Amino acid sequence: MTKLRRVAAMTATAFATVAVAAALNPATFAGGATKPTITIGSTNFEEQTIVANLYGDVLQHAGYSVKVEPSLGTRAVVVPALEKGQIDLEPDYAGSLVDFLNSGKTSPAATNLSTAVPFLKSHLSKYGVTVLNASLALDTNVFAVTQATAEKYHLTTLSSLKPYADKFILGGPPECRTFFGCLPGLEKVYGLHFAGFKSLDEAGPLSVAALKNGEVQVVELFSSNGAVLENHFVALTDNKHLEGATYIIPVIRKSVDTAGVAKVLNKLSSELTTAQIEVLNLEVTTKKESPATVASAWLKKMGLV
Repeated sequence: MTKLRRVAAMTATAFATVAVAAALNPATFAGGATKPTITIGSTNFEEQTIVANLYGDVLQHAGYSVKVEPSLGTRAVVVPALEKGQIDLEPDYAGSLVDFLNSGKTSPAATNLSTAVPFLKSHLSKYGVTVLNASLALDTNVFAVTQATAEKYHLTTLSSLKPYADKFILGGPPECRTFFGCLPGLEKVYGLHFAGFKSLDEAGPLSVAALKNGEVQVVELFSSNGAVLENHFVALTDNKHLEGATYIIPVIRKSVDTAGVAKVLNKLSSELTTAQIEVLNLEVTTKKESPATVASAWLKKMGLV
């Protein structure tokens, strides 16, 4: 899920909130003093479903009663569910969550974990919610070129595009035209003025195909979805930090944030890198494995369960 989607949907309807509540079993919110039952939710984004299952498996292995409720909707549904105690834990993205809580406006606090984490703890505290250690896995918008284009024009960073942008077509989802983390930000922060823009899908097969066949020369993808790795694309370094610190981070209700739970989840986060989540995403998107199966197999391979 790109930051476009993660920030764009700002309000949940009453119907959506009620639907989430109905989907969850209130009995799962109660638990023992030392081993609480933990209900884990996620948005309807496959990567977050994978991570929700990772959380569930490691906690279950540690002796906790766990229920995973994936694909509940957008962040505008999942975050209120967490704030209201309908779920206890969800994987999110530090920088994007900062912007979401900032009414969808880009916040300077979102650019670094050192500022994003204190912001999140402060803003979520009134709901009885906090965050644990962020993982090393970064899921952010990246702007990619083919290996041939990178070599021909010596492209390594977004700044290195400047002499050539007026010859290139940029591809991305429709929202790219207006979302600051895409075309407007590339223009304002990097001074990039492309020859044109082609509306595609959101880092999906249309975007990949358009870059491969030369319809576009630069395309917006995600750092962790595997498309860059699988197709040997070159993701240009965001050297002026247009995108936020969108590291995967556990967001948890304080009522279940015991020392034992924190230890288990922080251990997992320390092992979860961008490269690892790329591979897990590819297992789901390319090999069509279920997120639960992929999560379980990876944890066993890593010796975490």
